[in-house]
Amino acid sequence: MPLAVVSFDVKDIGKHMPRRRFQRGTLRATVPAHGNRPQRKLPRGEYWAQWFQYIARSDGSEKRRRREKIITRELAEKFGIAKDYTDPLAKSDAQRVLDLLIAQEAGTYVPPDTAATLAMVGKEYLALNEPNWGPHMVRSAGNLVTKHIINGAIGGRHIAEITEVDLQRWINGYVNAGASQSLLKGLLLHTRAIWRHSRKKKIITENPTEDLRAKSKRRVSERYLSVDECQGLLSVLAGRDHLIIRIAIQLGLRPEELFALRRDDVQGDQLRIDEALIDGQPGPVKTAASAAFVYIPPDLAVELQYWLERSDGEPKDYLFGPGRGRPANFLNANNYRKRVLQPAAIRAKVGLIDTGKQDENGKPLFKTDVDFRVLRRTCATLFGDVAKDPKSTQAQLRHADPSITLKHYQKAIPATVKAAARAFEARLGFNYSEQVLNRPKIQ
Repeated sequence: MPLAVVSFDVKDIGKHMPRRRFQRGTLRATVPAHGNRPQRKLPRGEYWAQWFQYIARSDGSEKRRRREKIITRELAEKFGIAKDYTDPLAKSDAQRVLDLLIAQEAGTYVPPDTAATLAMVGKEYLALNEPNWGPHMVRSAGNLVTKHIINGAIGGRHIAEITEVDLQRWINGYVNAGASQSLLKGLLLHTRAIWRHSRKKKIITENPTEDLRAKSKRRVSERYLSVDECQGLLSVLAGRDHLIIRIAIQLGLRPEELFALRRDDVQGDQLRIDEALIDGQPGPVKTAASAAFVYIPPDLAVELQYWLERSDGEPKDYLFGPGRGRPANFLNANNYRKRVLQPAAIRAKVGLIDTGKQDENGKPLFKTDVDFRVLRRTCATLFGDVAKDPKSTQAQLRHADPSITLKHYQKAIPATVKAAARAFEARLGFNYSEQVLNRPKIQ
């Protein structure tokens, strides 16, 4: 087969093919000698930079031209660099300026959109990420970003003008105000993500968030109720409220799970947890491990069955409705905490905190540290104390990191869990089943 003959020099093909070039240039604290010019040392914070510019000729070939420039603080600040300190320009920042100078001549540099505010970028960040978040994440993270970042103290500022010092002072304000570690962690997480998004969109030229730090001054709460406190709290409650708080203490349900229970979720000696109320709407539970069956110990089962028999409702109705004549068909956890749980704790003198105020009769006013997190922590502590087995406590509370067995057999409640639940119930001193038979119908 004869060889094909071409009418052009194949060596010239490369001259006409566009190619991307990468270079970092040269950066020195002195201007090198050149010709009759001696070497010259620059003032501290100034740097001599050299790089190459590639110019395409009409015939497709390239001409390389040497370029040089003195990089100063004033030049760096024009690019939005080194605005967060007053010391002489650091060499690392000078290198970033050099990278931008090279990008300018290569035609790849896009100046930052200095008109974009943090609030504008934050809203775009939420719009892009919320479709990929679960409902619990949308509620918690969405509220955090909206309240503290978009509508926060620096939300109206141009994002290109916000320096690392500005951000650290902003974070420090939360630290000094006693913000929790979870709030600070969320602020750092989403602030960094918003700035990475801004960098990707070429709104800013550098990311000042990587070195931000925040440590809460608030002591992590380990508060839980003792057995005596549990008995005291339950002694001032009756009917529906007694049952609700008892379930919270013994079974450790989260409030959004507790008030999402339906009447048909009670299945013999098991309670099905498969829903949670999110902003007033039924939705999935917090994690995959949270969707499970919880064992109901005998005495609690009697009280629960008594409630089902003497309260009206269809199988799919909420187990604990607000009562007749109410517009909503479920209880609001926040309202219940304020109107039922905490007033009951104050009456029982559980977790009292003196407010320093007095009522109209001159008596001191108290508040309480009891809330649903304390009740769930109470279950974890007291149940774990009788179980003596961390896996049984993990199964009871349906933590986010269950063992492999629990992941694959969520409906199989181990015998150790049942035994611990009975022992926990006995330790609380319940003897409800002997008292329930002659009680009037619960309203």
